[in-house]
Amino acid sequence: MPTNSNPPLVAALRKKDAYLDSVSKIRFQETVSSYLFKAGDHFYKIKKADSEHTSLAVKQAFCQEEAKLLHRLNGEELKAEVLPVYQNGKSFSYKNETGATAVDYALKTTALSERNLVSHLLDQKKLSLIAVGRIARKLAQVHSDFPANDKTAYERGRADMLRSLCEDMLYQMKRYFDPSITQPIIDMIRHPLDKFIHSKSNVFGKRLRKGRVVQGHGALLPEHIHIQGETVRFLSPHEVYKKYSVLDAAHDVATLMVELIVANEKELADHFLQKYKEASKDKDLESILPAYQTYCALKHGVLTCERKVALQDESLGPVALEYFNLATRFSRTISKD
Repeated sequence: MPTNSNPPLVAALRKKDAYLDSVSKIRFQETVSSYLFKAGDHFYKIKKADSEHTSLAVKQAFCQEEAKLLHRLNGEELKAEVLPVYQNGKSFSYKNETGATAVDYALKTTALSERNLVSHLLDQKKLSLIAVGRIARKLAQVHSDFPANDKTAYERGRADMLRSLCEDMLYQMKRYFDPSITQPIIDMIRHPLDKFIHSKSNVFGKRLRKGRVVQGHGALLPEHIHIQGETVRFLSPHEVYKKYSVLDAAHDVATLMVELIVANEKELADHFLQKYKEASKDKDLESILPAYQTYCALKHGVLTCERKVALQDESLGPVALEYFNLATRFSRTISKD
């Protein structure tokens, strides 16, 4: 786990008197990019300062953008607000007292039970077909409600955009593995992808015209989905990936399907796809889905490699290779198309 780069602020916000609400217990967690505090019925996230988030204004904008994203994905089902963190002398809190100055910003949301995260339900083998169907319908509704604007859609929905995204992942893949291992995999992936993208430009154009390039989620992983009864909430990732959120609707579908397949839940993956197709009436989805599944498997393999390095966890190496092998399997599906 990374070392705190702002220990005075973190230490202060782990105390109950730093909060505007009365809280009985505070739970703290640190990730590579954020400080996370569960205080009472609410969850607070503070972005660490880095090369992209150095100024107070940028941090505020980051929080506001994520709050906007949560509202777009969930409406009133998940409240989110941006709070200043004040410094008064040597103390830090959310209280704007005399002499206090805003030094940071936090995103405050309703605390949700981790037991209802799809990641937890998968681990416990408790994710049901009914729940997967509800997730599919929710996703189809988000895609229907938020198509991308014409200019953005054209830029993000083109065939050469998918090629560029895949090439980037293949390049990153070579950085982490011995070339003798990765080059055969790369060749088996790149050749079918290039052939598919060249021959199916009409499909990409057709989907653009039908509004299938959307403002989606961008990282629809199991840990970003919360389901409680009939209510499905889509949580934002630790980063707001703009370049991943505006893509063909197939990207969000492929993202979750890849994770379900890796979890050995192919039946759930197939059911999710079927229910999404029914809800969205997306008849062309399966013609383009294997290409996006290939891309998502590559991307998650690279992200797993990055986590391996950041956490110095060698056990993640085989996990990353599993994703890359899965990308190869998807590319074979493309070559049969």
